[in-house]
Amino acid sequence: MTLCEQTQVHELPGNVSYAQGSAMNVPYATAFHALFHRAHGEAGESVLVHGASGGVGIACVQLARARGMTVIGTAGTEKGRRMVAEQGAHHVLDHTAPGYIGDVVKLTGGQGVDVILEMLANVNLQKDFDALAMRGRVAVIGNRGAIEFNPRLAMNKNAAILGVALFHASPAQLAGIHSALVEGLRNGTLQPVIHQELPLAQAPRAHEAVLENGHHGKIVLVP
Repeated sequence: MTLCEQTQVHELPGNVSYAQGSAMNVPYATAFHALFHRAHGEAGESVLVHGASGGVGIACVQLARARGMTVIGTAGTEKGRRMVAEQGAHHVLDHTAPGYIGDVVKLTGGQGVDVILEMLANVNLQKDFDALAMRGRVAVIGNRGAIEFNPRLAMNKNAAILGVALFHASPAQLAGIHSALVEGLRNGTLQPVIHQELPLAQAPRAHEAVLENGHHGKIVLVP
């Protein structure tokens, strides 16, 4: 038995599988909170999604595309880049390639992107500002270590660095997130990608799969 607040329970549209429903909450809610509550992304703006082939990255691509933003996604493998393109990114780049930040600038006509959704800030934050437009916003979703950072990079562009933690979203924000996600599921603009479904008895194998590189989409345990 699982207990939760009534406000955390939402209808699953009939066109969505239970596996897809299980893959929605944290990745898509985090993406929505980062993109619209923290970075205030708007239709007509451009967004760079680092690591767009991961669970949160895929959600960011789908949400930004549905909102009418120009989406640039990155992934480190050919399979991952195909996945990002299939999810609706307008442009897909290899973030392991030298000079890809310059490619981002070229794709925006030399202006830089309005929003960057950052999944690995300790690696990318310093160079993000080379790809950021004036008055741009960097939403930090993921980080794995400390870095030394020159604040003047943000000052020179009137830019903002925004922390993202879904669990600090307000009740009103959470209600808005879930309403939007349910509607996105219902109208088909949001489609969680399932990599693999495994029976509950194979839970150890599922944990191993999570730690392995090369899979894209969610791994779901089925009772």
